[in-house]
Amino acid sequence: MATAFTDVELLLQDDTWQTLSTHTPDENGVISLVTSDQFINYTLVAKDQKGSDAEGLNVVSFYQASSDTPSHYQAQFDSLVDNTTCECVTQNIELSHRPFASQTSVTSSLAYNSWQMADEEITLFEGVNVCRAIDGSWPLHSFSVSGFDSNDKAIAVAGFIDDFTSNEDNTWQVSAFDVADSVDLPSHQEFSTNQIIGNTTHFSELVAEDVASLLVFDTHSYISEAVYQSQASVTFTESNSIFGSTVIKTHHQVISEIAQESFAVKASEKKPTIDEQAFSEIKANGNYNYTEVSGYPMAIITFEFTAYDPGTQLLMPAQWTFYGPKSGTLAISGGLTGYEDIIDIETDKKSTDVYLIKSSVTNNYQDYISYYQAGNSVSQTLDTSDEFIRNIHRVEIGIKLN
Repeated sequence: MATAFTDVELLLQDDTWQTLSTHTPDENGVISLVTSDQFINYTLVAKDQKGSDAEGLNVVSFYQASSDTPSHYQAQFDSLVDNTTCECVTQNIELSHRPFASQTSVTSSLAYNSWQMADEEITLFEGVNVCRAIDGSWPLHSFSVSGFDSNDKAIAVAGFIDDFTSNEDNTWQVSAFDVADSVDLPSHQEFSTNQIIGNTTHFSELVAEDVASLLVFDTHSYISEAVYQSQASVTFTESNSIFGSTVIKTHHQVISEIAQESFAVKASEKKPTIDEQAFSEIKANGNYNYTEVSGYPMAIITFEFTAYDPGTQLLMPAQWTFYGPKSGTLAISGGLTGYEDIIDIETDKKSTDVYLIKSSVTNNYQDYISYYQAGNSVSQTLDTSDEFIRNIHRVEIGIKLN
């Protein structure tokens, strides 16, 4: 569950990324500032801690963001998580269904340890884990099985459950009443697809390039709430050596209430104009330029650093993500007031990840920065109804050093 986080500062900055003022949150984790400028540059600096890793820094910068748009930031600090407000249960699921001569795959919207075909009419999911807020409602989740019947016909069935109260048998019983329909596919790239109901992903599947049809759950009780999310990728450059690895890809995502619209996803097969040898689009002084890759109004650039805690001189995690136009000056060029002894433009970088973003609905940079100000990221969307994200192309450039 999300709770107020106060280990964060906001640095209001000028056009050269020099700090104008520093702002801290109240006890509810809300930062307020007053400015007469319509568009502002600012950086959020948050303490960060994941799993068993040491405490580190997560830094996020926004160029020319609207001062009228509320900004949202979700921190992660695992050692401060209070699990006393949550109830979690781990049991098995017995999914009862029509007879299968053989089973080829299963899906679940929940994490589980393993699965097995108990018999032709029962599939067992072992070690299914689910959580809820104490006294809250259990979430809705799905389980499905694909395979072949006795006539060698491809079939798939699914069942939903929204009551995970523990029982003496240590097993929940789910009936798979929903039957998938076969949908013809046009010529297509390999793509992944799933349905999203609420904030949960269901029926995830990887569709190979030579598949002519797909079994789709399109008549279940929650279909009016569902959207189809499909994604395709094309890899142009991928190399690995003792020094590190590099990759250049294109991606396309389509979200739609209509399955066939989503399945028409197609990543660009035109190779992006990138300096594959020196990756000179980012300069040592912090200037960057991706204008050679036309049609992408926004660049999202993330650095992961080899940083050291100034007190202990031990390695500490540090990451800096910059949201800006396709060319300009990175926030790191202006320094990070109060944290200069941890990371600056000279700090060694373990990795550099760049995403160039193009939405089908707008070329206006302000639409892009507003979307990401609201707390969305490249890998996670808060609102799949937002037209900005429903048909979006990305170019990915990744550089990792060993």
